[in-house]
Amino acid sequence: MPALALAVLVYVVDQGIKLLVENTMAVGESIPLVGNSLSLTYILNDGGAFGIFSGSQIFLMAGSAVAVIVVVWMLLAGPPSKLTTIGCGLILGGAAGNLHDRITSGEVTDYVHFSFWYIFNAADAAIVVGVGMLLISSLFPPKDRG
Repeated sequence: MPALALAVLVYVVDQGIKLLVENTMAVGESIPLVGNSLSLTYILNDGGAFGIFSGSQIFLMAGSAVAVIVVVWMLLAGPPSKLTTIGCGLILGGAAGNLHDRITSGEVTDYVHFSFWYIFNAADAAIVVGVGMLLISSLFPPKDRG
């Protein structure tokens, strides 16, 4: 199943980058990459996206589980479009990466920092792009080729 293969790829990339950051940087350390616009900044986040629900691990894990169930249902409910398949794979891989962090350490490692935005990670980016793809696929469903 292509969605599962993509999910595994996203998970492996996310966990690999997190491991590299955790083993080569100190928490709070920041390395400029593109002037003052983009930096690699290592933080630990015990909340959800943008730090919301800080300290609510059970709630966040339950939310992740519900999201995974919904995505799997979308894949199994009928033949998904290519856009839906890719979106679901991105969401599953991202959710698995962040859920792994929450289960093993109670915090998620974040490291991408644009000067005008919150610090996030590859899993977060995959989830956001995946949700965007699902939104587009629901607003513009493929036409029947009957």
